[in-house]
Amino acid sequence: MTAPRPALTARTPALTWNEGYPLGNGRIGVMVHGEAAETRWDLNDDTCWSGWPGSTAGQPASDEPSPQVVERVRRALFDGDVDTAEREIRKVQYGHSQSYQPLAALTVVTDPGTRLLHRRLDLSTGVAAWATDGPAGEGQVAGFVSAPAGAVVGEHRWQRPTDVRVRLTAAHAEFGHCRADAAAEGLLTLVSRMPTDAYPSHDKSEEPLRFDLTPGRAVTAAVAVRVVTDGTVAVPAGAEAVGPVELAVTGATHLTLVATTSTDFVDAVTPPHGRVEQLLADAVARARTQADRDVAELRAEHEADHRALFDRFELVLGDGTDAVDGDTDELLARASRGDVSPALVALATQYGRYLMIAASRPGSRATNLQGIWNRLLQPPWSSNYTVNINTEMNYWLAAPGNLLDCAEPLYGLVEDIARTGRDTARRVYDRPGWAAHHNADVWGYSLPVGDGAADPCWAAWPMAAPWLLQHLAEHHRFTGDTEVLLDRGWPLVDGAVEFVLSWLVTLPDGTLGTAPSTSPENRFRTGSGTAAVTVSSTMDLALARDLLRTWLRCAELLETEGAAGGRRAADPERRSQVEAALAQLPLPEPTARGSYPEWHLDLPEAEPTHRHQSHLFDLHPGDALHRHDPAHLARFEAVAETLRLRGSHSTGWSIAWRVALHARLGNVDGAVASLGHYFNLVDDPADDRRGRVHVPGGVYRNLLCAHPPFQIDGNFGVAAGVLEMLLQSHEVDSGRPVLDLLPCLPPQWSSGSVRGLRARGGLVVDLSWRDGAVEQLRLHPGRDQEVVVLAPGAAPEVLRLRASEPVVWSPTAAPEGVAAGT
Repeated sequence: MTAPRPALTARTPALTWNEGYPLGNGRIGVMVHGEAAETRWDLNDDTCWSGWPGSTAGQPASDEPSPQVVERVRRALFDGDVDTAEREIRKVQYGHSQSYQPLAALTVVTDPGTRLLHRRLDLSTGVAAWATDGPAGEGQVAGFVSAPAGAVVGEHRWQRPTDVRVRLTAAHAEFGHCRADAAAEGLLTLVSRMPTDAYPSHDKSEEPLRFDLTPGRAVTAAVAVRVVTDGTVAVPAGAEAVGPVELAVTGATHLTLVATTSTDFVDAVTPPHGRVEQLLADAVARARTQADRDVAELRAEHEADHRALFDRFELVLGDGTDAVDGDTDELLARASRGDVSPALVALATQYGRYLMIAASRPGSRATNLQGIWNRLLQPPWSSNYTVNINTEMNYWLAAPGNLLDCAEPLYGLVEDIARTGRDTARRVYDRPGWAAHHNADVWGYSLPVGDGAADPCWAAWPMAAPWLLQHLAEHHRFTGDTEVLLDRGWPLVDGAVEFVLSWLVTLPDGTLGTAPSTSPENRFRTGSGTAAVTVSSTMDLALARDLLRTWLRCAELLETEGAAGGRRAADPERRSQVEAALAQLPLPEPTARGSYPEWHLDLPEAEPTHRHQSHLFDLHPGDALHRHDPAHLARFEAVAETLRLRGSHSTGWSIAWRVALHARLGNVDGAVASLGHYFNLVDDPADDRRGRVHVPGGVYRNLLCAHPPFQIDGNFGVAAGVLEMLLQSHEVDSGRPVLDLLPCLPPQWSSGSVRGLRARGGLVVDLSWRDGAVEQLRLHPGRDQEVVVLAPGAAPEVLRLRASEPVVWSPTAAPEGVAAGT
């Protein structure tokens, strides 16, 4: 089957930001929205954050040394005094992380009689285009953000000459200096200063944004927009101002905009230099250079660069007859009636890959809560890195979606967090190694957040390091590449293990646990109300097990391959400690209620339908539970019961996680139900600055995930969940990767194909199926190995692979009475 060209399309304008089309090149993000006669291009640069390297020091809520407080909390918990623990742990809070900031808006105003005919975002080319009709006849607009050119490009054409106004506005109006220059063939420039400190939108502050003009205390950014047209360019009154500036163009039949950005952000440890003239000169020079090129050449270069990543993967679900002329609005309308078409699911999967390519490239910053798209000075949850699920979910798609190069910025973020995390471990806990909590930012913030009154259910959680490091381990599992894991990951893994080993305590039953401990971001009922702080959440122990296993894998690789790279072997004493700790961290047993426990004790949840499924890490994204292992059957049933108790609906990103969890269970009905909820169409909220709007999650008209408000993790998470429904490779049989084909295939997808899907074991997989049965499997191995293949209705089979030699396999029927996978 040939996959249709994936695109978002609509016949109505994007009247709100959450209906616009996102464009990006990894560093520069643009959201295109507005009326046909007034189109707004909201610009972001992924280095525009509040704060500076010194802001990671935090502001402690108490003068009392934090390690003393933590030990007092631990003693209170062991004495059964939860109220004291809950009260005291609030003293161990250190302010807040910083906020991702908007940069500018570019507005193009044409004749008010102009109306939209249709608009389209082509995911395969990374180009947004729309057609208009009006007094100037039919108009055509195409926009993209080029990675090779490092520029935003917008090309406008009309049948007859028309008048246009091009306006540039700084997001921080009082600290944005704009200039318009017609003599320079149409040039708009802007220089803007970011806040030195931005208070989270969900907390009240008399000074939510604080500006400090001291050199090195904030990021400064410049924007240059070059206008190339056959019309006449003039500057209206106000050629230089604090506020918007415009160019007036008359008699134009074509107009091309080329916008570039430049900031003084260097890295997480270097203070911004603040040399305004240098930044402005750099942005102007690059805008002029790119604008002097033929726009068709710019577009062809951009499309080739984008397709080199996007075209690695192709997906067809169903027979391809359910697409409704590619109209996204109609597909969503059908989904609202309970008819989630395979075409919509395939489109959302490719949309996740598109967003990753647009938002995360080698050398860029890691994707935050909103990717690289943000319009608000105080965005929800600071549009930062929430590392108790959301940042990790942002990169679940990278490996199976064949975009591991796009995960490189995450590894850089982990290194920055680990750098400050060493001081955090010492300062907060008096422990060696490094630790991080639930919020981070571009500077590497790693302290527990809050002002002494923040809820411990999210603030008191020092286990971010193991979860973040899982991504480096997965890079190795999916590629077989040892360099990322050993050269980049090993120092991080070893430091995180050093902290975890010192943090674990022996419980009365002889097992190891953590105290204080929370299960993000849930609470449990107590005799006096609710609390979050206890001993040994299931998630803590799952993360500890996962990290310790990664440490042992690194140690094995250092023994077998480390010498060739001049690497030192792992410490034998540390190995003994890791092995002993693993032996004392058993998998949890089902509760008396038949559910998977969230805490060491089966505590009553304050919110049984809570959005977080933290305690199910063992199933996904962890790999401690195996569907084909009879010893895990009772735990699988407990997980299924837990998901039933959680309910069928939640926030957008939580629904996406549930798709993956149901896929690991092989629960087709549960996965399909979650997909149905995910495509719930959410109206754009009037004001989403304060965080969650209390309506069910889903998607906006542009398929961006609605928490609500917008959070991009759901887009990446649901795409990864769909791929889990088609192929799973986390199990191992006698050291051989297990390829579980079509483990959670809905009847609506009974036929289909996928090309370029990555699997663990260094494999690239092409797969086609019909009537629910595998037609053909093609494996592209990266090394010599054996793999076990499981397929519906077929006998398990071991394939012997040789590096770089593709293997084609078709299943044979299983003997009567023998199910696949037994």
